[in-house]
Amino acid sequence: MEAAPEPLTLARERYAARDYHGVVLILEDAARTAPLFPDAANLLGLALAMIGRDLDALDAFDQALERNPRYVEALLNRGVLALRLGREEEARENFAHAEEFGAADATGFPTVVANKLANSHAALGDDYRAAGALDRAVAQYRAALELRPAFADIRMRLGRALLEAGDLSGAGEALAAALAVRPGLLDAMLLRGLVYYLQGQLTAAAAVWEEASRRHPEEPRLEIYRSMLARRQEGRSTGQD
Repeated sequence: MEAAPEPLTLARERYAARDYHGVVLILEDAARTAPLFPDAANLLGLALAMIGRDLDALDAFDQALERNPRYVEALLNRGVLALRLGREEEARENFAHAEEFGAADATGFPTVVANKLANSHAALGDDYRAAGALDRAVAQYRAALELRPAFADIRMRLGRALLEAGDLSGAGEALAAALAVRPGLLDAMLLRGLVYYLQGQLTAAAAVWEEASRRHPEEPRLEIYRSMLARRQEGRSTGQD
């Protein structure tokens, strides 16, 4: 069965079609289950501004900048909106930071360009993974992380691809690195626990999933993992594992 498109992909399609209400519906629904990644929060801010929800748009841009303070596009978008609202001091600060962060960073590219390149590599990695070309997917995720090693969501996607390729050790390292940056990243926690489970480290798997349950008590997938873990533990106790 073909995987359903990611909310950000759907939202971008609706934005391109100028269906700004559709963008808001998709991303606000996604935000009910997990915090939005910076790109998604920035897109939500743009859509909210287009339908006149200016204060909510500012909040969305702030959410993007909270996750990535050097997000030049979000700074510029926020500055334009703040200027429109007569908040000139905020706008000046946003534009000043955007100019500062737009200078070349350690990658040799301006921040906004390096971000875009990293996200482009990651998107290509997603396409390769969907096509079953896991080696190429891994290569693209690694190329993205050379530019932006602190992008936890890309490290999580690398970990997922390595897991699917059967590299449990590499997957565990990638997922641990993602969680070091963002300890509450739900999918990374679920996958980290799964790697432990597949390695036979059931106590470690249980600990990760319990922490995930504490942080995300409404997540339905955790019940599946708990049931799976309980059966494995029962099998061990009866000598059937």
